[in-house]
Amino acid sequence: MNKKDILEILNKYDFDKKEIYIIAGSALVLYGIKEKTNDIDITISKEYEKVLLKKYKCVIEKEIIDNGKTYKAYMIDNIINFSTHYYDKFNYNKMDKYNIQKVEDILKLKESLNREKDQKDIESIKKYINIKNTNSLSLAYLGDAVYELYIRLYLLNSNKKVNDLQKESINYVSAKAQSKFLDNMINNNFLTEEEIEIIKRARNHKSHPSKSVDIITYKKATGLEALIGYLKLTKNEDRINEIMKYIVGD
Repeated sequence: MNKKDILEILNKYDFDKKEIYIIAGSALVLYGIKEKTNDIDITISKEYEKVLLKKYKCVIEKEIIDNGKTYKAYMIDNIINFSTHYYDKFNYNKMDKYNIQKVEDILKLKESLNREKDQKDIESIKKYINIKNTNSLSLAYLGDAVYELYIRLYLLNSNKKVNDLQKESINYVSAKAQSKFLDNMINNNFLTEEEIEIIKRARNHKSHPSKSVDIITYKKATGLEALIGYLKLTKNEDRINEIMKYIVGD
């Protein structure tokens, strides 16, 4: 299952998005760190566990013993694993209105389990975190190029004359335009908490803005470019396409 599959399956079961917390491998797929997973791991409260046991045909997969406490792990249709184990033990981001375990806490969990099968994931997570901590202006430098290339390719498909292409591109690549697009995405809850964190870090970075725009507009544009650069380095092409399609209204 890829990211799209996971979200479609979760929506199919009509879970209360506020009550489930997506963890481990399935969370890594949603972040774009891992390409696929075989099942979906979630943790829930004891109260919501009663709801799921009543609403769905659940099969006990195994029992987990942790610090003297025993937790039952259940499966729904051999695809969704859930238990109360790990509930309230980690921090989460919001993504598509779902609670997704933070990358740093996934690393903490996998390192504590010390399983050989997790070593590849651990290496990928550490690489992802290193990219996340890359200098914001470096991310923006890369993001600027990726962003402009996407816009140029998009405009070329419009079959306009070269002179018109240059004029039209200003509606997308100028700092004012980028600032407007960013505000729109934030106001419409299109971005995840982690993406907003990347943007804020870039906006707060000391920089020397252009004299043609005010500093707030410049910093917002830099934040958007840093996000695109970050997604490029983490090879999350699907998310870049989602954001750029949102921007061009496709």
